Amino acid sequence: MSFARQKRLLLGMLALIAPIPLPFNEVVAWPAVAAYLIGTLLFLRRTWLDVEGRQRWLPNWALNVLGLIYLPLGALDLFVISRRLLTPVLHLILFALLVKLFSLTRERDKWQAAIGIFFLFLASMGTSVHPTIVLYLVAFLVLSLILLTRFAFLHVLAGFGREDPELARIPMKGFLLLCTVMTFVLAVPLFAFLPRVPSPYIVGRGSGLGQTIESAGFSDEVTLDSIGQIRNSRDVALRLLEEGTLDPNRDMRFKAATYDLYQGGTWRRSPMRMMLQRGTASGFWLTRGRQPERWARIFLAPINSRSVPVPVETVVIEPRATSLALDEGGAVSFGFNPLELVEYRVGLVDAPVLTGEEPSGNPYDPALDLAGVTPRIAALAARVMGSGTSLDRAQRLEAHLIQDYEYTLDFSGRSRDNPIEDFLFRYKSGQCEYFASSMVLMLRSQGIPARLVTGFLGGEYNPFEGYYIVRDSNAHAWVEAYLEGEGWRIFDPTPPAGRPIGEEMGLPLLMRQAWDFVAFRWDRYVLTFGLYDQLRIFGGLRDLWNDLWSRLRQEDKPQKAPAGSGQQVIEEEVAAGNPGSRLPDIPLPWALGLTLLAAAVFAIYLRLKPPLTATAAYTRLRRRLGRRGPPLPESVPPLVVGQEMAARYPAAAEPVAKVIAFYLRESFGGHPLEDEEREVLEAALDEAEKGMRKAG
Repeated sequence: MSFARQKRLLLGMLALIAPIPLPFNEVVAWPAVAAYLIGTLLFLRRTWLDVEGRQRWLPNWALNVLGLIYLPLGALDLFVISRRLLTPVLHLILFALLVKLFSLTRERDKWQAAIGIFFLFLASMGTSVHPTIVLYLVAFLVLSLILLTRFAFLHVLAGFGREDPELARIPMKGFLLLCTVMTFVLAVPLFAFLPRVPSPYIVGRGSGLGQTIESAGFSDEVTLDSIGQIRNSRDVALRLLEEGTLDPNRDMRFKAATYDLYQGGTWRRSPMRMMLQRGTASGFWLTRGRQPERWARIFLAPINSRSVPVPVETVVIEPRATSLALDEGGAVSFGFNPLELVEYRVGLVDAPVLTGEEPSGNPYDPALDLAGVTPRIAALAARVMGSGTSLDRAQRLEAHLIQDYEYTLDFSGRSRDNPIEDFLFRYKSGQCEYFASSMVLMLRSQGIPARLVTGFLGGEYNPFEGYYIVRDSNAHAWVEAYLEGEGWRIFDPTPPAGRPIGEEMGLPLLMRQAWDFVAFRWDRYVLTFGLYDQLRIFGGLRDLWNDLWSRLRQEDKPQKAPAGSGQQVIEEEVAAGNPGSRLPDIPLPWALGLTLLAAAVFAIYLRLKPPLTATAAYTRLRRRLGRRGPPLPESVPPLVVGQEMAARYPAAAEPVAKVIAFYLRESFGGHPLEDEEREVLEAALDEAEKGMRKAG
């Protein structure tokens, strides 16, 4: 096989895999990529069949004609079809690269094609967020190494006028394996410590699989089927990692948004009441006078909403944001719509903390708005609730909806004229938003202020990391009612069969949780790794060094044992919100990466470190001799140097004599040392230096 044919095949294979991620990222449509792949396969087939090198390739004038033909198509693509810059540019790169493959007549043409492939690779990587992109990266890296190595090797052979195929066969498995491993070993710490850029993506964040992440039930307006649309989705909405003791039987309820105005099957979100005030260096207090009893860390996935889902027991939030807003229903919101994973820490107490605005009592209060309440709804509410305290009446209504109505996601054939009346009197079945909306309207009809709340209920425990996973399928709606003398209180009229439940543990769930663990780590420590994480790493390394140094300085001093067990002390400090005594939070991937880097550097040092010679050992001894007493001239023979050393350092006389004997044999006898002799030399040098240190 000729060298030119080998280069064309390598370029063709690399060009074949370069654009593969683009259609999955919805940056370039499948038809455009498919046309490019077909053209590349035709190029590879033509090159493979061109054994004699007689195929004709496109001349320069043909390239100019094709470029002129593409100009109006590119303008149409830019201004009419795509209407954005990235997609037309990628279409142009695909077209230009494919045309270039069919015109590889000169050596520089091949390098120009390689540069085009590299830009296509950058576009594929820059628009990809899925963990499987690592497989693509490895494949492209290996092929690129093969291409560059083969190109350089073939270029050298051609420079000597040799085109023998046998000479071009070089073993590359070990080289490729070593280069690939070392690339990743070096890339991890470089990625961890290089400066961050504000926006690392060419396009907005997607899933990398052609899916669009949408919100459900947390926008400014929600309908009665918003949550039902995602009840079958297994996408992760958030993760909860608790610091300290965890009660697995508690009711995990995350409040995300509140709604108080109802009109024709649509709820409008409660208006913003205030901007939360900072109570600490990084914390926003939802309620004053309540100290957190435990802490938890939440990792929120992009849900296309400004809502900040927090447990209903939250009293303080520590986000990576400059401001937070609180609506009249007590729900928290960012001032922006996060497009990537967001991490925040929450301080919790043991009971729900509902911080909504207290009703004013006037008929214009949004929590008493009677829009949507019909005479039939009011009559049913009066009959079911009866008389008594507000709590007794609300509990009767809640029990009535739970016991006499059924949960369903099938709404085929239902009208939209008055969905709440149809739910209560005709179908007597619906989803959580129907139950919650009905209870809100019925409470209001009897003078009890109420509002609709959306968020998440429950979650599944992931044993791989120790956190709880809350999915889209955990989305739920419930009611908050204001009771005289008690304040706001949670009611959930949805039957237990319709509330989110966790999946039973089994192999499918275990495999899914393992993938969730990988995807979360990828998202947290690759996609959204930023300056804050770098500061945490540097701070953790600093704390580790300070702790190690203090231990070394105080290792002989008696240590006062703290009261209680070590684990108890840590839990008490965590509960008190004191992070100073906890171990530094260094991300595991970067700790492993730093360890691998240190091991690789040490291995390379051992590999590259030259073996000890007798000349080097003798030079070290002469240098040490010159540090004490008058230095000896270079003309002094080795035996005289040995006598002087024996006089100054009697304890080192014997090992010094061995070193000088090896030096004379190596320098004047011309006999290099064997491995066993080198070990004896190292031992003698070490013993001589110890003797000289003791005498000094």
